Amino acid sequence: MLTCDGGGTSTDVSVVINGEPTLTTEGSVGRYPSKIPMIDVVTVGAGGGSIAWISPEGTLKVGPKSAGADPGPICYGKGGTEPTITDAHLFLGRIPPHLLGGEIPLDLAAATTGIAELATRIGRSNEECATGILEISAWNQANALRQITVKRGLDVRDFYLTTFGGSGSLLLCRLIDILSLAGVIVPLNPGSLSAFGLLTVDVKNDYVQTSVAKDHDLDLRQVTRIFTELTQRATTALDKEGFAHSDHKYRRTADLRYFGQAFEVRVDTPDGEITREWADEVCETFHAEHERLYGYCFRDDPRQQVEWVNFRVSGIGPIRRPDVLEIPTGDGNAERARTGVRDIWFAGPRIPTPIYWRADLAPGDRILGPAIIEEFGSTIPVHPGFEVRVDTFGNLIVTKENAA
Repeated sequence: MLTCDGGGTSTDVSVVINGEPTLTTEGSVGRYPSKIPMIDVVTVGAGGGSIAWISPEGTLKVGPKSAGADPGPICYGKGGTEPTITDAHLFLGRIPPHLLGGEIPLDLAAATTGIAELATRIGRSNEECATGILEISAWNQANALRQITVKRGLDVRDFYLTTFGGSGSLLLCRLIDILSLAGVIVPLNPGSLSAFGLLTVDVKNDYVQTSVAKDHDLDLRQVTRIFTELTQRATTALDKEGFAHSDHKYRRTADLRYFGQAFEVRVDTPDGEITREWADEVCETFHAEHERLYGYCFRDDPRQQVEWVNFRVSGIGPIRRPDVLEIPTGDGNAERARTGVRDIWFAGPRIPTPIYWRADLAPGDRILGPAIIEEFGSTIPVHPGFEVRVDTFGNLIVTKENAA
């Protein structure tokens, strides 16, 4: 599963494999590289407040500079003077003239003036300029998603994308087109999904010890001692955090590489006694993972020795999660959720487009684009040629129309 969290300043993308977020030891904090394991997230300046501007060469650019929430986009009416992604969406009609269910009005006339001034400078129509802003933003997001998958040997076309955050779903149809994605899932309440995840994620404490050794020199007793000590530290932390012993979970991993390499590959290690057979199994897992990531391995070349680098233990305290309930199936008629019609520019010209209120949709409903699906904290433009299905949990599944 790919994830796309679109906010006001930036968009964060990541990949989840087998229910676990991927980690990296090649991240950075500001200008400084960091070898501390962290969730692998790629961030691009493609949020709702990202500013559109003209380069010295006369080309249209978007981000990374952002108007943020204060003063925000021109349409906020709080002093913003430079057109943003939000202004482009509003001008094209893809978002309503208000935010948060009508609590915050947006100034369409001001947004139009800002787009028009930028369009004049690049010699394009207002609609072409606004569409160009969104197209650049979509490609920035698509390139970030490619970056985070290709470097792991993954094919982005094999994945569904989950979009969330206030602006995360605004360009999902273009992402499906650009990346040839299987589809996009928009969960319930996407604007608050990150907060929900923070409250329901398990507590996890990670411990690591470096002990470099070639495989044929590996001291199994020392490895046993290292894993025992790291597990004890993890247990102590979970005890202090109030988790019952019976709830503790542990995960052992190791970082391996071929001798002479400057990077490691992390693999899971089996539970149980640490023996020569245990080490051989880990090495075989390393060969397979290296081949999956980089397209080759040295499994059958005795000249290329495997080197053990780091040993890791994660202590996990499970959090009780709320039950995700199925929603009763509706009658299949999405017209109950229709609230009106608005003229929208998708690829030109503007076309009358039905508007739906998401809270009134039910499992089994199907909507064909063009359409706009609105809710309290987010908006989902559905372009012509796409369709939306509502699943039993209320998620919106967006795919190309008649996709297999």
